[in-house]
Amino acid sequence: MRNQIGTRGLASGIATLAAAFALASTASAGGTAETKTQTPVAPLRQAQAQGHQGHEGHGTPEKAPAAKSDAVKGKVMTIVGEVMDPACYLEAGAKSIGPGHFQCAVDCAKSGQTLAIYDRENDRIYFIAGELPGKNPNAPLLPFIHKKVDVLGTVYHRSEAYGIVIAKVTPHDSTKAKTAGM
Repeated sequence: MRNQIGTRGLASGIATLAAAFALASTASAGGTAETKTQTPVAPLRQAQAQGHQGHEGHGTPEKAPAAKSDAVKGKVMTIVGEVMDPACYLEAGAKSIGPGHFQCAVDCAKSGQTLAIYDRENDRIYFIAGELPGKNPNAPLLPFIHKKVDVLGTVYHRSEAYGIVIAKVTPHDSTKAKTAGM
């Protein structure tokens, strides 16, 4: 008998606290208990007794508008640019590219920042995309941080972002480029 009274008393106390909390939150929201309508408790209990019926009847979410093409085909090409740390470039601009920023870029790459290639001629950053999960995408670029390189790979472009899956990296030979243009 004592346990039954104790349980009823506990339930009554919880109900009183819940009502006080509801009243306090109504007042703190700028209203009063008299101006807000209370949701009847009976329909809630009835719904709980019937069990949750899922989300049927809510309608299906509309499909997001498709871009020009959901599947983007990459283009195999060679890009010319400088290996750099894109995070520093986004924060500090062009002063973060070059020998003066070398150690910072090395430290960032070693701590997990993905390197990128900056194509000055087109003012474009190519983010490095790894070909396989678990393989460090920076590995082929580490010896060339802040150096101009020719990068052969598959280039992808989506939403104004460019990325490249690297096949080969070689130091850029500017003398070849000058003689090829003559």
